[in-house]
Amino acid sequence: MKWRHRAFWAVLRPLVAAFCWIRFGYTCQKPKNLPQNYIVLANHTTDFDPLFVGAAFPRQMYFVASEHISRWPVAFRLLDFVFAPILRYKGTVALTTAVEVLKKTRAGGNVAIFAEGMRTWDGVTGPILPSTAKLVKSAGCGLVTYKLTGGYFISPNWSEKSLRRGPVRGEPVGVYTPEEIAAMSAQELDAVICRDLYEDACQRQKTLRGRYTGKRLAEKLENLLYICPACGARDTLTSLERTVTCAACGGTLTVDEYGDVHGPETTTLHALSQAQTRQEEQDAAEGAAYTAPHGTLHAISKRQETFVAEGPVSLDGEALKCGDFSVPMGTISDLAIHGRHELVFSVGRDYYELRPGRPVCAYKFFLYFRILRNKPRTGKQ
Repeated sequence: MKWRHRAFWAVLRPLVAAFCWIRFGYTCQKPKNLPQNYIVLANHTTDFDPLFVGAAFPRQMYFVASEHISRWPVAFRLLDFVFAPILRYKGTVALTTAVEVLKKTRAGGNVAIFAEGMRTWDGVTGPILPSTAKLVKSAGCGLVTYKLTGGYFISPNWSEKSLRRGPVRGEPVGVYTPEEIAAMSAQELDAVICRDLYEDACQRQKTLRGRYTGKRLAEKLENLLYICPACGARDTLTSLERTVTCAACGGTLTVDEYGDVHGPETTTLHALSQAQTRQEEQDAAEGAAYTAPHGTLHAISKRQETFVAEGPVSLDGEALKCGDFSVPMGTISDLAIHGRHELVFSVGRDYYELRPGRPVCAYKFFLYFRILRNKPRTGKQ
């Protein structure tokens, strides 16, 4: 562990904690009785989560971060010098990331990982891979599960640069010693991690009724919602400040300071997202293809982008296509989304980034891929 990383942490952590409180009203609880070294697993709600988690831990940690930050030419050099993040390529099996985590922990360092691998889109903690528990067991160190609440409403993933101010908090759920972890099977530890980090922001809000103030409470909601709740039209929603309007039927949705959505009926963002998921499951059962009129595809290698193809985008149970590029579904290791409009996936050792053209929603392709991947294979193999 390098001395400068510890020194920067000691100097910057109090400043970060003050910034988070002033800007967002963030409060946190520090974990007690920490093991000699540990992995911190947290749920992922905002781009500010590394600051929120770091504010609660006086001892320096290394964060696992998405590979795309390495393509920021100036900012990444600074981040790498000060914090040395461990890079993870989304949409891959992340073996190199696991190796780096083990190097750090076996050398006595601490590592923080956002266990879902991506920010929540609908306020509910996303799937956590069983391999996370296996990694913790292999590390041989302690484990801290740390939950962030309220973050979804101060900076929803779909909202891009629109921020709110309201109650947001971080607190430890569990502190586990190396001996306790060794006594659990990988399956038992996986169940503990999933239990500790589960959060349903909309359900919590029904009880707490926290107020999240801002001017653009619905702006960019079409990044999440692409099916009009009133007429069922797709990719026809546009937003401005607190209102979303459907170009097909003229229907509107408004979002209030408590995160409730008012339209044909009062509901929550999670409920609307679940309705879309059910529609996608039906589409998958019927063999439908999800399309976009135009997209661009780049290969990513050594932090550089190389143009591969552009043209119509199509995803179905057989293949993913962009222009004259086509890859069978069965050869795609995984597909993920970073930011709001970029899909990343791996095929063997090749790593790609696909950007469907707006106003088509990129999130629908990510969700549809997950549904297709989990759907029983029938017909052609």
